[in-house]
Amino acid sequence: MRAIIVDRSAPAALRLADVPEPLAGPSQVLLEVHHASLNHRDLNDARSGRVPPVVGCSGRMPPVWWPTDGSGPAAGTRVVALTPRAFAERSAVQVGALAEVPPSVALTEAAALPVAGVAALRALRAAGSVLGKRVVPVKRSNQ
Repeated sequence: MRAIIVDRSAPAALRLADVPEPLAGPSQVLLEVHHASLNHRDLNDARSGRVPPVVGCSGRMPPVWWPTDGSGPAAGTRVVALTPRAFAERSAVQVGALAEVPPSVALTEAAALPVAGVAALRALRAAGSVLGKRVVPVKRSNQ
């Protein structure tokens, strides 16, 4: 299976490599990764020698897959996940790190949700109640 791995000698400290197939444990699902989000911090972590952080990805449950403990979505389900192995063709993901993607949402857009969505949620929680407040400043023209 192909995956992007950290290699400090490679340009941007990342390179494409062949890696072993992931094995899903009893509380994990096997995900065919279709899209993965890449954030500036991922590149900084790779350059510094740290493994890229948990990133978002989207894809489908393989048609031949079924959960060993009966949890998780059915085979073929479109999902988004938060996983440390998003830059691979397949990833073993904890069932609790998955969310089903509705048909109205593109998998390309869904891949950005776990990291960007969690960052936005943390910012809102840190800000406290925002009811009646302007969250994003709006620049007004002097017309």
